[in-house]
Order: sequence, then C-alpha cells, then structure tokens
Amino acid sequence: MENLKPIVLIDDDIDYIDLMVEAYGTLPYRNKLLIFHDSIRAYEHLVDNSIAPFLVISDIIMPKMNGFELRENIQANPKFSGHMVPFVFLTGAAELPHSSNKSLAENGFFEKKSDFQDLRKTLGEIINYHYNMVEV
Repeated sequence: MENLKPIVLIDDDIDYIDLMVEAYGTLPYRNKLLIFHDSIRAYEHLVDNSIAPFLVISDIIMPKMNGFELRENIQANPKFSGHMVPFVFLTGAAELPHSSNKSLAENGFFEKKSDFQDLRKTLGEIINYHYNMVEV
C-alpha cells in the first residue's frame, strides 16, 4: 500500500460523509481523507493546491456542480494532465442508471449504503480495486 495520495469524499449529505469517514477508519488504508460537502469547494481546493488524488468518491446529485460536472472539470483542467484521477460515484438507488449491478460497479457507480457494515464493505472493495489497479 504505497500510494498514499489523498482520497477525496464529496457529498452534500453531512451525515453520510460522517458515516463514510467512520467506515473508512475501520479499514486498513491510511490515505488522508479530504472531505467536502460542496463540489465547487472540492474542485477549487484540488486545483489551488495542485492535488491529483488517488481516488475521488462523489455523490452525483449535488447543488451548484453535480458529480459528473466535477469529473469533467477535473479531467479538462491542465493541472491534471498526465494524472489519472479515478472517480467513483455513490448515489441513491433512484439516481442510478438502469443497468445490472455488475455493470454499474464496473463503470464506477455504487448505491449508497445506509447500513454501516454494507458501506464499510463497499468502501473496502472500491479502494482495494483501485490499489490493485495502481500495482498492475
């Protein structure tokens, strides 16, 4: 687990961010978490500090700038050229595109889990997948 670039968590639901932080704390990863409740503030922070995170875990439906727009803005910004910034989207079931669960996961979409153990498992799988991608 050499890659200790930060993991960015973005969700306008403060309670859900708190649950994600608590679940992350039980996992064996030690990447610093950058927490945002506003995608514009997240974008500005990453750009202003030239941070290319290990992973961005974002809600989709947020005021001001949604998760897709955030990803597009980061990918289009020259400060991030040459950096792969992986995005994973956690969102409510009603907001998920219509597809099989396996296909959704393969494309970086995961349903928000309100059960702590389910969320912990999902976060662990997401982060482990991205660690394995870096090691390949």
